[in-house]
Amino acid sequence: MEPLTVTEVSGMVKDTLRSSPKLNDIAVRGEVTGYTDRGHHYFSLKDENSVLKCVIWKSNAGSVDCLPLTDGTKVVAWGSISSWGGNSSYQLDVRKCTPEGRGELYRQYIELKEKLFKEGLFAPEAKVPIPAYPMKLGIVTSEKGAALQDMAKVFMAGPGMDITVADARVQGEGSADSVAAGIMALDGKVDLIIIGRGGGSLEDLWAFNEESLARAVFACGTPIISAVGHEIDEVITDLVADARASTPTAAAELVVKGMQRVLDEKKTLADSIAVMAEGHVASHRQALDAIDMSMWRKVLASRVDNQRTTAAGFKAELGHASSLHMANSRKRLDAGDMALRATWISALREKGMAAIYQSGARITEVSRLKKGGFEAVMKDGKVKGEVKDIEV
Repeated sequence: MEPLTVTEVSGMVKDTLRSSPKLNDIAVRGEVTGYTDRGHHYFSLKDENSVLKCVIWKSNAGSVDCLPLTDGTKVVAWGSISSWGGNSSYQLDVRKCTPEGRGELYRQYIELKEKLFKEGLFAPEAKVPIPAYPMKLGIVTSEKGAALQDMAKVFMAGPGMDITVADARVQGEGSADSVAAGIMALDGKVDLIIIGRGGGSLEDLWAFNEESLARAVFACGTPIISAVGHEIDEVITDLVADARASTPTAAAELVVKGMQRVLDEKKTLADSIAVMAEGHVASHRQALDAIDMSMWRKVLASRVDNQRTTAAGFKAELGHASSLHMANSRKRLDAGDMALRATWISALREKGMAAIYQSGARITEVSRLKKGGFEAVMKDGKVKGEVKDIEV
């Protein structure tokens, strides 16, 4: 056998570790020792008999919620075994780390994730496209939570739509069943459903990791956006839902931007029709004007007049059709806005909110207020007053 170099042996070990499924996603329990933070986080896990080198790379540190570590702490770390060929050593590249008491929850999360993946609940072909312009939107969340208020600010500034809120518990015992019940209540009655809540710990978000809720999301015939926690949080419903938004606010912005894009496309189409009509009429007029009237005046005079009359009528019909299309579009948008005012804003007023107007325009930001008169629409009437001082 031809002797190998040390580098060749180190490379073979590294390739073997990389190709081993058992070592690419493992959980290791041990006591932290030798922790240092040098941008990358270096430490070891030890038990009675062995020590395992570990590293949390700087690029992944934001998703590891147990940093900084403390020597002597018992943790469960998830990651992959990799080899550093320079000194022929191996280490655990840590992707997740929790105190040992929380390790059981994360283990359940990993097991359910693998189970549902094998069943095809995460498959792209099982997902339903998100509608570009949902006229009816359903939201399943807590009416008392900040997530609903955050979404409300986005929707009030966007195109009008009919919004129904299914109040649900989003934390604690029975919360998964409560969210599932909200989904079933809205399924088939709206064009799109958003489920979600604000950020929190693994325990806080656990309802969205329960199998019963995951299957309710998968079984729902209405497209669902899962918007749970913050950017770094990932829950099972994010993987099962038809789309995932990093936060509830991001989910609302996704819907509003899609609707605005449709409105912009309709306006562009209407403008294109008007330009084409003008070009068509101008083309016919030039063709008619090019006829040598001196030679054919007596023979073709009546035909030319008829062509001009036809062209003028065509232009008028196209102009009328374009105007009618734009008027109908404005009516639909006005009707949508009226529906939003009648349903969504009315529902918010029940929670003690008010809509403020100046010069006929709704004011949603303090920076847009001006000194002078204003009108506030509340639950049981209107209040008129005067702005004397503004603090931003």
